[in-house]
Amino acid sequence: MVGETAESNPSPGRKRMSQRRKQIYMQIIVGLVILFCGLVIGAGGAIIQLKNKMVPMGPRPPLDAIVEDIQSRYDLTPEQTKQVEDVFGTQRKTMQALFEQFGQKVDAEFQKLNVEMKEILSPEQYARWEQDFRSRRERGPGRHGPGRPGPGRPGPRRPGPGRPGPEGPGFGGSGPEMPPPPPEPNSAHE
Repeated sequence: MVGETAESNPSPGRKRMSQRRKQIYMQIIVGLVILFCGLVIGAGGAIIQLKNKMVPMGPRPPLDAIVEDIQSRYDLTPEQTKQVEDVFGTQRKTMQALFEQFGQKVDAEFQKLNVEMKEILSPEQYARWEQDFRSRRERGPGRHGPGRPGPGRPGPRRPGPGRPGPEGPGFGGSGPEMPPPPPEPNSAHE
């Protein structure tokens, strides 16, 4: 025992330190696994919540296709089919009128904002603000922005602020950037 060296008999402090390090590493690994699982669960929950709130925006199907689908699903009589066709035709006209009214109100508010900002800002500031405002409106809140073609939203962009319209370029366009209006019902069905 007297001739033993330190290498052949490891000190108890060294053994403890390696166990302590292993324990710390395991705690770090377990913590990272828990963090990762929490992120995955949170992201999944957010996706499920957002998925339920998303409303696909696309062109509406033709009126006759809607009526035909309802007729086949519910085995409608010819009289019921005609009534459903009338109800949906009226509803489409009402919705289109509401969209047009909404568009006019939004356009009026943007014109009011334009006038108020022109009164506040210097001509140089106003020119920069107007350019920034136009680019923000064209970009829109989403990847494609309102009024721009995107998935399920084919078609040309509608005139609006910063886009040429019947009154020319600027804020006097024909309305806000909204999804295209529904197609007109076939005149044969009205």
